[in-house]
Amino acid sequence: MDVQKIKELAEGYLDEQVELLKTFAAIDCESNDVEGNRKTVDVAEKVLRTIDGIKIEEMFFEGTGTHIIATIKPENHDGKIVLNSHLDTVFPKGFAEKYPPFIDDENWLHGLGTGDCKGGFAVSAFAVKIASELGLLPNKEIVMIYSCDEEIGSITSREVFEKAAKGAECAYVFESSVRTDNGLGVVNERRGVILGALDIKGVEAHAGGAYLAGHSATKELAHKILKLYSFNDYDREIYYNAAPVSGGRPNGVVAGDARMEFCCAGLPTNDSFAEAEANIRSLAESNEDPGCSSEVTYRTLFPALEKSDAGDKACEIASEAGKLLGLTVEAVAEPTATDANWFCYYGVPAIDALGPVQFGMHTTEEKVYIPSISEMTELFTVMLAIMK
Repeated sequence: MDVQKIKELAEGYLDEQVELLKTFAAIDCESNDVEGNRKTVDVAEKVLRTIDGIKIEEMFFEGTGTHIIATIKPENHDGKIVLNSHLDTVFPKGFAEKYPPFIDDENWLHGLGTGDCKGGFAVSAFAVKIASELGLLPNKEIVMIYSCDEEIGSITSREVFEKAAKGAECAYVFESSVRTDNGLGVVNERRGVILGALDIKGVEAHAGGAYLAGHSATKELAHKILKLYSFNDYDREIYYNAAPVSGGRPNGVVAGDARMEFCCAGLPTNDSFAEAEANIRSLAESNEDPGCSSEVTYRTLFPALEKSDAGDKACEIASEAGKLLGLTVEAVAEPTATDANWFCYYGVPAIDALGPVQFGMHTTEEKVYIPSISEMTELFTVMLAIMK
């Protein structure tokens, strides 16, 4: 393996990657924007078709859009890996025009979605392209999944992950880089998240003339909010949060309804979900005011990404590749959740944070550090080359 040649090719493709990210950033592609997603998919597939031997499939879901499944499948392959990043953003229609991409004097590319997670597409696709051109691809089936609904909890792409990733030895996810005091962090642990809502029905009454005939839903909700926050476990860093909160009509009327939405974040293992779900269900099991009724609903936004032997092995590959490039790469844990969590849930070990350095994720200040695009492309190309 000629590491210098990998570096030369990565540097040679950098301008193309930057232009690609500019093109992506000029397209509105919020989750559920089917039209914007289609435009983004067309751009991505144009890049993927330049990789020799690739087969591209699509899975379309009404209301979200199209997921790309691109596969390279050698004859007599001896394993299977998955590469993943998402193509949706959190920005509504009109934002791409309002905040157009540009490069500043410090070599940052500003653009909505460039760090989360179009930069991950650019790194993964071009790393495979370079490895293919140099004859360095491992003798494995490579499944590249680019999804369109990660920002809303991967509500349809989960089905794609479960089907396409079956039998894979590891999933490599290209969310943005994690930098450590020593160099570069590859994530092999992430925490899970539950989202939910509590609806309370009370009894309306005139707040002056018939106050005692009423049963205040907002008062009942106040008790529920305090109960929710009592579940916080600061030692284990498991946090419950209520927002937004609403209820009632004019203040002259005892509130007949109230609602809070909430999340439980920081669940360290998939076993810990049972405890959180029991806490959440308890919110509706009894009321301070028996004249009120409560109903709770909830769903898993992301399960937990748990450490595994296969994930540790993938981190070792990243560390070895880093040494060949003069980089220090180490395994780290992160509290936030990504699609790496879903691969773990479906039985596929995963590591994450293989994309470029970004700043301002989910804000209109989002930007990617251009030199890190080449750096991470080089890293994953070498990882592909040394995989056994």
